[in-house]
Amino acid sequence: MAKKTIADVDVTGMAVLMRVDFNVPLDDQLHITDDRRITEAL
Repeated sequence: MAKKTIADVDVTGMAVLMRVDFNVPLDDQLHITDDRRITEAL
């Protein structure tokens, strides 16, 4: 059986909980230096 993706499931009108791990680069003060992964996930 093939693994389903979000494109295979109709979630119209449903609440969806998505867990993500944003492994983003930080500077010395722990500020995000590149937020591309976060914005692309949204």
